[in-house]
Amino acid sequence: MRLRAPAVDVSPESPFENDKLGRRPAVEALTNILKSTTEPLVVSISAPWGYGKSTFLRMLQAHLTEQGFKLVYFNAWESDYIDDPFVALLGDTEEQLNALRSGRNRALQTKIEKAKKYGGKIIKAAIPAAVRIGTAGVINLDGLTEAAISDAAEKLTQEQINAYSEAKKSITSFRKEVHEIAQSLYGQESQLPLVFIIDELDRCRPTHAVRLLEIVKHFFSIDRVAFVVALDPDQLGHSVRTLYGQGMDVDGYLKRFFDLELNLPNPSTDEFLRAQFARFGLDDFFANRMRHEETRYDKDRLESMFKHLFSALDLSFRERERAFTLLSLAIRATAQNQYLHPLMLGCLILLKIKNTRLYKNFISGRAGAKEVMEYFSAQPESAEFVQSNYGYVLEAELIGAQTPHHEQDDLYNKFVQQSQDESLAPDARRRAEVIAHVAREKRFNRIYSNVKSVASKIDLVAGEG
Repeated sequence: MRLRAPAVDVSPESPFENDKLGRRPAVEALTNILKSTTEPLVVSISAPWGYGKSTFLRMLQAHLTEQGFKLVYFNAWESDYIDDPFVALLGDTEEQLNALRSGRNRALQTKIEKAKKYGGKIIKAAIPAAVRIGTAGVINLDGLTEAAISDAAEKLTQEQINAYSEAKKSITSFRKEVHEIAQSLYGQESQLPLVFIIDELDRCRPTHAVRLLEIVKHFFSIDRVAFVVALDPDQLGHSVRTLYGQGMDVDGYLKRFFDLELNLPNPSTDEFLRAQFARFGLDDFFANRMRHEETRYDKDRLESMFKHLFSALDLSFRERERAFTLLSLAIRATAQNQYLHPLMLGCLILLKIKNTRLYKNFISGRAGAKEVMEYFSAQPESAEFVQSNYGYVLEAELIGAQTPHHEQDDLYNKFVQQSQDESLAPDARRRAEVIAHVAREKRFNRIYSNVKSVASKIDLVAGEG
């Protein structure tokens, strides 16, 4: 078993070998779009944080390389400490373009150097005049006259006008050199674009993220140059509002930057569950438990719990992976022949991730099975699970977790009576019958004596006391 899920292995020779989430059609569709255009193109890959955008980009990168594309990969988060992301983008671009050069292609090397030079002029022109005006071009301000300050301001204003004119020329020259670089990388036999892939934009500071988008749109609107940018639209929207105010029309603003938007499709929960059991190395553990009658359904019960409640509770991919991390670590502390309480364990894990307050209240006895089942029932998509046999067994285990030994016979009799009460609806009688059945098997004793230890394992791996 693994403590944490390893990153999905994306092989350059076989990019989709480990594609358990069905990303291949989206990658191939985007590849066809990139093949069919020579105009400037900026594509956004939109999905919430933790939904596998980086893995998608790595698959795209490998597939595009396999198809003969030339690429520059830029991790925006890694340059977040730099004031101007253009500096980092130019640096990474120069390094990767030099790596793409075949042999000693001096003409291409010259173009790369020119693009770097013009980019430097653009950066220099972007330095605010206020930085220099603050000291009026001098270090010692003592005795500085009003006339001198006025002369300095006038001089700096003229410098800014000249710098603006120079920057416009530099932008034109920069675009020309980058376009010629794209042509030189492929030669005459291909019209494919030079593709820039930008990842981790939504993790950056608001100023860094928005500045990078502005750089892409204003400086890289170049024929045969395409950008693919992964982002969380909600998070990026927060960044835009932070800079321009809460009343900002975020959707309208962001549409200015992107020509196409690709929303990552959600994989089926079954596909995701199969992939995670394999990635965390849990299949062998549960296969061994299938030899024993009492533990043979452990995996089925966990899968049913996760399958219905992952979507109902709106867990992101990162949160779903965290659920498997907690499951894997809790299992490591469980002997092969020890009862796992799979429904109880799964329930506590999900509460720990999505509703920590309810989790703590349940463990401490301030909340009971009623509050937990009401929380799950409040999610429209969870009704099928809550009203299934597994849902009723979970409720029985939640009740048993808080029922002292000397009260369990009374509890059993209570649910037997409810199961035979003709005035109750069939679903209510079925629920009472399942709970009474769990009690009759004397599983309450086992649950009551172990729930604290199950919770302690989850708290331990989650870093809480």
